[in-house]
Amino acid sequence: MIISALISECRREFDDVSKSTRVSRAGDGVTTLFNTASFPIIEGSYSVKKGTSAQAETTDYAINLDNGDVQFVSAPANTYQTSINFKTATWRDVNWNDAIGNAIDELNARGFFRQIVRNNTIMSLSGNVRTYSGPSACVDLYEVLGFDDRTTSGTYAKLPGNWSYQQDANKLVLGWNPSNAEKLSISYLRNLQKYSATSATLDVLPDWYILLKKKAGANFYRSLAAKVAKQGNATIDEGHFSFTNLRAMANDLDNEFNTLALRKKPTRPAKSIQFYVGGVIES
Repeated sequence: MIISALISECRREFDDVSKSTRVSRAGDGVTTLFNTASFPIIEGSYSVKKGTSAQAETTDYAINLDNGDVQFVSAPANTYQTSINFKTATWRDVNWNDAIGNAIDELNARGFFRQIVRNNTIMSLSGNVRTYSGPSACVDLYEVLGFDDRTTSGTYAKLPGNWSYQQDANKLVLGWNPSNAEKLSISYLRNLQKYSATSATLDVLPDWYILLKKKAGANFYRSLAAKVAKQGNATIDEGHFSFTNLRAMANDLDNEFNTLALRKKPTRPAKSIQFYVGGVIES
């Protein structure tokens, strides 16, 4: 699933459905700054026209999605009716993406991972080198294979001596001194990844989507609760919920997340323990 699809599900589930709006302003030949009066504006949902002429963002205007300001490069003439079509919601896509990212951070902290099995493009041995950097975002290296003829080609087989993985330093440490360069095939666990682009594909198993939604929803309700606390009363934008109700809804989602996370946490694969092989001298 791509991130934007999960954001759409979150909007429906937590009642942050976007609203289409059209604002028109008469030009006067002097004013370059117009405000939509409704915001925040959802990314990619807007279009701007001077009369019937479509305007290009950056070239003809700049828009602030958080406060609704539209700044034209040149002032619309008094013969032009400027129109701005856009969608608003309580949260922009970037806010939902941040909340999903926070949920991914929480899963990583709880020991969730993705499994990479026997990748042979990441690591290679070098002669007389015993310590090597592990793959990016690696949290555990559980199998290391090298070529059976101890060169750069052949059939993958167990290494001729002990090795260990040092997680804090993300290092593979060999228990012997290799004499030749050698390609490796490794199996490892890595952290779940986060992405800034909402067009990216989620780096989680489908069974974990519900966890992301519940944690993101809890953050959304807490954001609304903070807004209500700051303004002193709930409006229709907050669904007329009180601060207490919003906080309780967030807590309920957090509790559901905690319960499901315990059930869905993946089990680590068995780790290969390479015992000393006779005839290889450790140095």
